[in-house]
Amino acid sequence: MAWRLTPVAAWALAVVVIDLLTKRLIEQSFRLGECTTIVDWAVSFKICYIRNPGVAFGLLADLAWRWRLPFFLATAAAAGWILWEVFKEAGHLVLGRLSLGLIVGGAVGNFVDRVRYGEVVDFLDFWFGRWHFPTFNVADSGITVGTGLLLIALWKVKAL
Repeated sequence: MAWRLTPVAAWALAVVVIDLLTKRLIEQSFRLGECTTIVDWAVSFKICYIRNPGVAFGLLADLAWRWRLPFFLATAAAAGWILWEVFKEAGHLVLGRLSLGLIVGGAVGNFVDRVRYGEVVDFLDFWFGRWHFPTFNVADSGITVGTGLLLIALWKVKAL
């Protein structure tokens, strides 16, 4: 029997590879804290190499690792259980498998950073006028886009 990569695993692997490659490129090309402006109009886009010790949007960043670790473990367990339940509900849809792959790939990409550094490498930095969106990475994008697609997939399941 030949080994075959499932669609969820294929999307997850793609996100992990792209995420880790872009982070490596940033780490090799920039010093920590260094930025370069790509677009500077009403909407500003910069590449800034930072490390985020916190969770989404830097929450809990000021806490010591021993306090953040239980939170990360509990969150990972809860997210795993939720994703399993959602997969049972929407995993038969192409959109459901794509969304789960993006979410899992993003989680794995950031988990690799947490294991390596105890924090996550972020580098995509957007400003809209004076409003600054928290700096993020490819893994975060996978999680965000995947969550949006997952909501659509779940809506389609309920609409069927």
